[in-house]
Amino acid sequence: MQENFKVSRVKRDAAFEMQNEHYHSFYEFYYLVSGDRKFFLNGKTYRVKSGDIMLIPKREIHRTTFYGEGSEHERIAMCFSEDIVRYLKECIGQEHFEECFYQRHLTVPVEQREYLESLFDKMITEYEGKDEYSDFLCRRYCEEVILFIIRCQKEKKAKSLQESETVEIQHLSAEDMELEKAAQYVNEHFMETLTLPIMAERSCMSDSYFSRRFKQVTGFGFKEYLNMVRIRHACELLVSTDLSITKISEACGYMDSNYFGDAFKKLKHVAPREYRKNKVMV
Repeated sequence: MQENFKVSRVKRDAAFEMQNEHYHSFYEFYYLVSGDRKFFLNGKTYRVKSGDIMLIPKREIHRTTFYGEGSEHERIAMCFSEDIVRYLKECIGQEHFEECFYQRHLTVPVEQREYLESLFDKMITEYEGKDEYSDFLCRRYCEEVILFIIRCQKEKKAKSLQESETVEIQHLSAEDMELEKAAQYVNEHFMETLTLPIMAERSCMSDSYFSRRFKQVTGFGFKEYLNMVRIRHACELLVSTDLSITKISEACGYMDSNYFGDAFKKLKHVAPREYRKNKVMV
């Protein structure tokens, strides 16, 4: 269970930022109990407030930073593997399970937050391992949280989609939205020649200003983000195809396979060939 599931409740200072690149082969729910945070997920930026939850599928790049001047915040993070939800998927079906991620950013109705937080609290108590029943209870509470979120997503989906999209992006300035578009462009064109000067010109900014603002908006340096997107795709190709390492490096935008190998090892801590041998997406 410990390898497939983790839950924690943590209070942090205003200026806390995730320091390392971040995506993983498991699902994550990030619930903000109190405070105000900025959350970058797969090319989009969200303002997360008390009572909001971020629903993070496998292998989506994300990072949380402080919003504005920032404030002390408390969050609950629940991470779970495919193994934990296998039985639930068999019961409700893959399509219904995927409703959980209909929108990555969800505001939990005020009247239902106490129920959700009590579920998390019980889960955390059992996660500490009271007895031989704790693992089973953690799994059941996890399933209950997932079903709760699916229900909330269905209720939200029933409302006007246009209205909910407006709520999501209204906090972004025109310049922030331009930088968000730059991140999304990287997601779609990572196999092409992309440099900081090219992207700065696309965004009508100087190189230095684009670099600084990209970091502020996304939480990632431009080169760091580009490498992460490319390496994530390389992992998929290594596991799912028989393409040579050279062909994979080219398909991911690297013209130098040696540089690709170095970049891959820096992020994944193993060489591409070793990663392929393990046949596990991480």
